Amino acid sequence: MTKKQIIILFIVVMAIQVILAPKLDYKLNIGTNPDTGKFGAWNTHHPSKIQDKVMEEFQPDLYHQSQEIEPTIYGSKELYEFFKIFSKNSPLNAFKLLRMIVIINLIFLFVALYIRKKIAKQPSKRQLLFEMIYSFFDDLTTETLGKENAHYTPYVLTIFIFILTANYIGIVPIPGFIEPTRNLNVPLGMGLIVLGVVHFVSIKKQGLWSYIKGYGEPFLALAPLNIIGEISKAVSISFRLFGNVLGGAIIMLVVSSLIKYVILPVPMNLFFGLFVGAIQAFVFTILAVSYIAVVIFD
Repeated sequence: MTKKQIIILFIVVMAIQVILAPKLDYKLNIGTNPDTGKFGAWNTHHPSKIQDKVMEEFQPDLYHQSQEIEPTIYGSKELYEFFKIFSKNSPLNAFKLLRMIVIINLIFLFVALYIRKKIAKQPSKRQLLFEMIYSFFDDLTTETLGKENAHYTPYVLTIFIFILTANYIGIVPIPGFIEPTRNLNVPLGMGLIVLGVVHFVSIKKQGLWSYIKGYGEPFLALAPLNIIGEISKAVSISFRLFGNVLGGAIIMLVVSSLIKYVILPVPMNLFFGLFVGAIQAFVFTILAVSYIAVVIFD
């Protein structure tokens, strides 16, 4: 295909999208059809108002209650009923989040078993790729924490891969797939884990009594402020990740709705999904390493 033919094809496709845009207020659903009770694909009318679309995407339980309609479930309704046990106020949100966490954990398990099975003295291209990634984070950890603390590398690498996978999985064009990191529970949980590791390292290095006394320095009256300062670390690192991922998702939804999903959403999705997703995963990881470094070299 020549360059001229590609340009003509692009113009034709764009023209067709522009013509059909006013009629694109429908979305594809894949799963158990609530009307027939059978698994399959069907179309449902998508809300025309942007605020309705935002509420349906990010507050589905509240949206379905306000509209008095049954929620669209991508997958087994029995599984949805099971996940409702964990959240009575927002069962659909809990179902989406916990399902994505399970999927990410399964991906982790599969990749780990695959790499372990394929390890060889003469590494393949895939093995070299994973070794390069590990070496990069090993160098980052040892340069920041010292060679004697290289044992933190698996922890640092796990944080990065988990957040990166959680950010990237929303790009997969499968209905119902969302980024778990746009739900505050996931970034906040990660932040608390980082804070827990930091304080465990601090107690191990200083001893429990010296660790407790540190909150009263330089004056005992400042202990509440010191405690709040430590808690703010978890809040800061968590809300930074949450805000960027959620903000990107909202911007994509609003802009895509305004232009009726014509052309622009594809590069936007690549930017917010691939680029911003990787940057936020790396920033979170760097902050986690820096918090540990402060404790080690204090």
